[in-house]
Amino acid sequence: MSTKNNMTDDKKKEQSLSESFSELERIAEEFERGEVDLEKGVPKFKRGLELARKLKKRLGDIENEIKEIKDEFKDLEVEQQSSEDKPKFENDDSERIPF
Repeated sequence: MSTKNNMTDDKKKEQSLSESFSELERIAEEFERGEVDLEKGVPKFKRGLELARKLKKRLGDIENEIKEIKDEFKDLEVEQQSSEDKPKFENDDSERIPF
């Protein structure tokens, strides 16, 4: 699969996640306003729970992916920290300059 296809697939997933969240928000707002008929409410309630489950799983997957990426590039984090911890020169007045 080419990089272009991966970007397209990622965009579809993102849109789908966004669309699912928007649908869940709409359902929740209808219930909060009391606009849901009792007969129509049960399937909407079920749909809301299905969306919540799907979103929870997908967000968990995304969180795991981010952790994996951070672990993969952990060496860069260490390099960045070590460059920040470099000793300063004795006559370095840069911290005292107000601009």
